[in-house]
Amino acid sequence: MTLKISEGRGCGPEKDHVYLQLHHLPSEQVAAQLPGISETAMIFAGVDVTKEPILVLPTVYYNMGDIPTNYKGQVLKHASGQDQVVRGVYACGEAVCASVHGANRLGANSLLDLVVFGQACARSKAESCRPGDKVPPIKPNAVQESVMTLDKLRFADGSTRTSEL
Repeated sequence: MTLKISEGRGCGPEKDHVYLQLHHLPSEQVAAQLPGISETAMIFAGVDVTKEPILVLPTVYYNMGDIPTNYKGQVLKHASGQDQVVRGVYACGEAVCASVHGANRLGANSLLDLVVFGQACARSKAESCRPGDKVPPIKPNAVQESVMTLDKLRFADGSTRTSEL
């Protein structure tokens, strides 16, 4: 697809996309075998794949996450020109912007990142916590507040369709 577009053989006035056509398939087959594609096309593009083609653009298969961490898996914040550890917060895997693969991560290789940085997180946490250490108190309704915050975002119902964003 990318090669076709870069050669000027794409669709549209800018020749910057191609179309995936599924409307020749029986709708029952699409529903049974391609439910994810059908749902995604409807939600994000407003396209019923049983009736019209899906506009497809070249994209990146994998993006590193955006949570900055150090080699121990400790989450960092940048303040006053310095990276500072966010005490007690760890991250690893595809959520972070650190990798044993650098910019050349291939499919299924994220497992290695999880093993390496997951172990680093565990070791770092073990160094900083001892049995019997006091844990600062949290509000009794902290879990409910967190769930309510996430649900507010998850169930938001504005007038702008996702495909228009």
